[in-house]
Amino acid sequence: MSDRPLLQARKHYERPHVLIVADDPELATFLNEGLPLGGFWTTVISSGLQVLEVFRLRQFDLIIMDYGLRSFNAEELMLRLRGNSSRVQEQAARTSAPVVVISERPIEIAPDMQRKMGIERMLHAPIELDELVPELHRVFEEWRANNPDMPMSDDPTRN
Repeated sequence: MSDRPLLQARKHYERPHVLIVADDPELATFLNEGLPLGGFWTTVISSGLQVLEVFRLRQFDLIIMDYGLRSFNAEELMLRLRGNSSRVQEQAARTSAPVVVISERPIEIAPDMQRKMGIERMLHAPIELDELVPELHRVFEEWRANNPDMPMSDDPTRN
């Protein structure tokens, strides 16, 4: 039996909406084309500044962050999204969505910093879609179990 979720007709807002933060075109295309096949909606943003701005307007259910962002330090971006940056005074958290980090090389981030950044998983490239999709569903389901009252990001009843 496969770990792949059962794909069935669902309302659009019942599919987790994943924000892909990557300025590597190959990674962004791979995720943007592959994740919908695994039951996700996707949006790609390549600029850290645009990510900060988009969270003023809307939310996402899950974030995939390329650790090798060239346009903005990925660690600082994650801290700012959580309202934990030491560089910005009096900031509010912009999201509580779980973060999955993808890195080309192994990285070490202390567990307390991972919590401050909202990192749920750290994955190393290359990544196969058959491994990534079930892992993302596990991360999302764990987050939903801990946040049962949080509506899906595209739910029309969300404020």
